[in-house]
Amino acid sequence: MVLQEEAIEALVAKYVSNNMVLSFGTSPESIRFAKKLALKIEEEEIDVKVVPTNSKIAQILNDLDIKTTTINDREIDLAIEFVDLVDKEFNFIERESGSFVRDKMIAQSAAELVIITETKNYGNPLKGIIPFEVCSFGWKRTLLQLEKLGITKARERNGKMFKTETGHYVIDVNVDEIYSLEDLEFQAKDIPGVLETGLFIGYADRVLLHKFSEKEKDIIML
Repeated sequence: MVLQEEAIEALVAKYVSNNMVLSFGTSPESIRFAKKLALKIEEEEIDVKVVPTNSKIAQILNDLDIKTTTINDREIDLAIEFVDLVDKEFNFIERESGSFVRDKMIAQSAAELVIITETKNYGNPLKGIIPFEVCSFGWKRTLLQLEKLGITKARERNGKMFKTETGHYVIDVNVDEIYSLEDLEFQAKDIPGVLETGLFIGYADRVLLHKFSEKEKDIIML
């Protein structure tokens, strides 16, 4: 997904206000969002704090002199996530994350969760790759148990097991068809070792659809 500068500026202008606590996920769009946010804070002299979702975002916020906080100190007013797949009930799959445990906590804390995806990824039944954050202890056993849900593969980076920022591993499960999102979530978390999933049920409040072409560069709001 590639959001144009105008679309990111529109997001910051529409949704960010004074005395707000924000959070946004890790993606190229999030990094550009942070830069536009820094400009708005400086130009309008507003007080905005951000709960960083990972160390990379935390470093960027520090470099941009944007104040940070945690959900121990403040609940989140607005969270923004750039996601892979969204159904008509606004349930969604997030596949890239520094920690799905952390992202679920942020989603629950947020008074409003806005998710952004491409128009082609909206409205279809959820299926395909679903990531599961699992305990590193006995992870191979957990992988075998997750095979009842679909084809499993441990996530790697540069030939090594990918480790989340909360110190866990990620197992990707390719699910052909999901008959019940709630049942899938229950079955997964009933497995000892499964800590969290990339399946978000009932968290999103608003969906922004993005379609890019030379003639159409805006985001369409539902």
